[in-house]
Amino acid sequence: MSLPFYSMNTYFSKIFKIKPDKEHVFFDWMEEIHMRKEEAVKTFEYEGVRREVFVTFKNPGGDTYVVGFNEALEAPKKSDKNVEINRKHAEIMRECLEPISERGTVVLDLSSKLE
Repeated sequence: MSLPFYSMNTYFSKIFKIKPDKEHVFFDWMEEIHMRKEEAVKTFEYEGVRREVFVTFKNPGGDTYVVGFNEALEAPKKSDKNVEINRKHAEIMRECLEPISERGTVVLDLSSKLE
């Protein structure tokens, strides 16, 4: 099943479990990216990304999960590993996250033009 092409598409990451002993590292890095927003957003042009979002969820047992998505005209390119913030991001993601799924597939994408 494929959805019709829109001008902007959403591409989901895998679902990841944040390793319990690495939650502070992950959340500290999210805060650092926020503080370095201008630098991070500059990488979007190379990657073909308009927007990047990470969302966390906590289950009743206390485990924390994260899923990310990008909005882009077409599938985003891999990050340029020559850029320091991209290298550090990849390193921290490997250190902190355990994949528990394949990449997500959009099965419903509705919007309204209400103003």
